[in-house]
Amino acid sequence: MPFLELKTNKQLSEDKKQQVMTDLTSLISKDLNKPEKYIMVGCQDNQALMFGASTEPMAFIDLRSIRLPEDQTQKLSQSLSTFLSNNLEVSPGRVFINFWNVPPHMWGHNGSTF
Repeated sequence: MPFLELKTNKQLSEDKKQQVMTDLTSLISKDLNKPEKYIMVGCQDNQALMFGASTEPMAFIDLRSIRLPEDQTQKLSQSLSTFLSNNLEVSPGRVFINFWNVPPHMWGHNGSTF
């Protein structure tokens, strides 16, 4: 069950947030080859974020997944950065992504673990 959390200092309308979350669900489903029904996405806009003493538009993504393919993180980084550039007008140089490969026994769901 992948979980992608997006934080950005850009302010988004509710419609835009919903569209971004829907589109990120599809992107992660495709890139990780996981069914959409198992993907969780969060979007926190209008966050107090600064990089390099600048508050220019930026984004931080935390992507966690059981058995995250570590040899695919560069491709995922490119895919996510391109998405944010095209959809939120955030330069890839102002996108940071944290990848987490979570052991199945450390991910709980429905009263159990994977």
